[in-house]
Amino acid sequence: MNRPDWDDPGNPSPPAPITITLDAGGTALKGALLVNGQLVPGSFLIRPSASQGTAEEAIASFAGACHDLLSFYASAFRPVDYRDSIRIGFAFPGPFDYAKGVALLQGIGKYDGLYKLSVRDLLRSKFQSLKPSFPGAMMNRLTAADIRFGNDAFMFGLGASIRFRGERLVCLTLGTGLGSAFVENGRIVAGKDGIPGSGMLYAEPYQDHIVDSYFGRRGILRMASERGLLTDGIDVADLAEAATRGNGQARDLFREFGSNLGGMLRPYLSGFRPDRLVLGGQISGSLPLWERDMQLALGTHSVPIDCLEDGTSAVFYGIEKLFDDTANDLSAPYYH
Repeated sequence: MNRPDWDDPGNPSPPAPITITLDAGGTALKGALLVNGQLVPGSFLIRPSASQGTAEEAIASFAGACHDLLSFYASAFRPVDYRDSIRIGFAFPGPFDYAKGVALLQGIGKYDGLYKLSVRDLLRSKFQSLKPSFPGAMMNRLTAADIRFGNDAFMFGLGASIRFRGERLVCLTLGTGLGSAFVENGRIVAGKDGIPGSGMLYAEPYQDHIVDSYFGRRGILRMASERGLLTDGIDVADLAEAATRGNGQARDLFREFGSNLGGMLRPYLSGFRPDRLVLGGQISGSLPLWERDMQLALGTHSVPIDCLEDGTSAVFYGIEKLFDDTANDLSAPYYH
């Protein structure tokens, strides 16, 4: 990696802002650096999430990731000093007060320890407490960082919109549940064309509960249990492998999943009329098992489907958009 000349005394202009991006998932914490809006090669970080731990453990995990990413920058480019503008952006699952940085997750199996606490304030306090252990400019710059938050599915959608410029997109993340974003002209859309006011589908009524209960890991495992396919240690990846190898019951499970997903999405696609459906999340890798049935259920509202293999990179680029002050608040939906 070439060393920039930012520390050249003949070049008084400050360096480009350094953005630390963190995707705070329930299973894994992922991070990367963006400099001048570009992902820095080799900076990708992944480690087990502390989402099941106490508030102190979760914040320590975030602080450690920030320190490690900025240390990577120092080793790849140059030491951090007073000139550097550091930004820290989070993709966080909801419910969450993204403007205030306050976590509101409770009873969903991740980050319960942060309930009603300001992640922003706690993280700054943690950086402050680490200063004696890490003398120099790094912790000072982290303590002074601009810290912002956005919904994880929204960040995925905003990042995907960079790849598919000018297109109207419906973006879904299929993980534990279903995350969603409706995107037009690089903006999150909500409250028009039949889109919920939140811009999200997870809490919308579906069958005898809500969307989130049916589409994602929870929903697939429930379907497997109903079919007698769920034994100790079996997860979605095992069911997908069984279906790929020709297990009829597993294959039928995914076909029904696709048909149900298409039926659920049809009224939203009818109103929003997207150019493309973009998928991310681990379960999107099983798309070949259920794409045909989903498209059949969509009928005349069928659209091209793209499954992003580098969906995490899309999230990182979406997080970078949180710091675009020429736009409205991208952590919340865009209302028409």
